[in-house]
Amino acid sequence: MGILFMLVGALVVGVAYAVRARRRTRRQRALMRLCLDAGLEFAVSDPFPDTLFLPFRLFGRGGARGVDIVVWDRRDDGAIRAFDYWFEDVTDAGRVRVSMTCGVVPLPFAVPPVSVSPRGMVVPSGESTSGVEVSFELETFNRRFAVTAVEPLAAVAFLDQRMMGTLLALPIDVAIHVREDRMLLVARWLEPEEMLVLLEVARGLARRVPPVMASLYPPRPAEGPFEDRWMQGSWSPDPTSTERTGTSRAENEDRC
Repeated sequence: MGILFMLVGALVVGVAYAVRARRRTRRQRALMRLCLDAGLEFAVSDPFPDTLFLPFRLFGRGGARGVDIVVWDRRDDGAIRAFDYWFEDVTDAGRVRVSMTCGVVPLPFAVPPVSVSPRGMVVPSGESTSGVEVSFELETFNRRFAVTAVEPLAAVAFLDQRMMGTLLALPIDVAIHVREDRMLLVARWLEPEEMLVLLEVARGLARRVPPVMASLYPPRPAEGPFEDRWMQGSWSPDPTSTERTGTSRAENEDRC
């Protein structure tokens, strides 16, 4: 009897994997046709080495994870792209795979974490932002979206009237997470046509990022004299101790 149960269980798992593989193949073919018609680039495996290293907790979840499909516009050089992402968790019931469709947008600044989620939406990423909920003067926006930020100023500057209007007009439910110099869009596992919509949403949001953000939160220098002005992800406009010492030394030399 035990062997029979094992055989039945193996059969069920095999059928599930076969159905999933067939569905994935059909989806890939449909996406490929749509991308060819739209003049977009398409890849079954991720050609970008940084996707799994994006600065979000999502990309460290599960014991296994991967990117299946990537779509981008060649005019963006792949910097803005949409992709299918999955991770697997081991539970008492066995392995559970969580799949979703994401978009990524590079930002010309490095901002403290901000999250914007449609109210009532179960965000498949589980990405959360510690901090406070931020309210805005536009009540329509407050009713539809919940905004959480480590620094409320970052959320207020990022979500200006133009950006809020764009989010209110989104045709699909998308959660947006901003962290350091990346904006991540997270949706449920989308159908092929919807995936192209998500890519266009990402490109539209990139065009509407408020320019003031770059002055409030300058990009993190990779190296150089201003690198130390970043303390645990927060920009300090004040000179560092090394800079103060150098300034004092120069002033003393001038006096002499």
